[in-house]
Amino acid sequence: MTGLGKALIAELDDDDLDRLTERLAPRLASRITPAQPTEDSWLSTRGAAAHLGLTVPAIHKLTAARAIPFEQDGPGCRCWFLRSDLDAWRRGQTRTV
Repeated sequence: MTGLGKALIAELDDDDLDRLTERLAPRLASRITPAQPTEDSWLSTRGAAAHLGLTVPAIHKLTAARAIPFEQDGPGCRCWFLRSDLDAWRRGQTRTV
């Protein structure tokens, strides 16, 4: 940015910044990517914990109690969590395990 550009930006007041924001918003919206993936996907225990904001031991306790939706290939195998099931569980619309 040139010295002139920096000087112009420094002189903007709140009303000028609001008008600039209104003009830039449509351009910025097309460049912003969503923070969360929009497609449904399988998560590991660590991924499920991060998605829900819980610890891995908390996820282990919930799976042992069958209190959270998950799938397993067999006893003692890794647990897998479907993102949409976790979101429904968080909203209180849990499906039975």
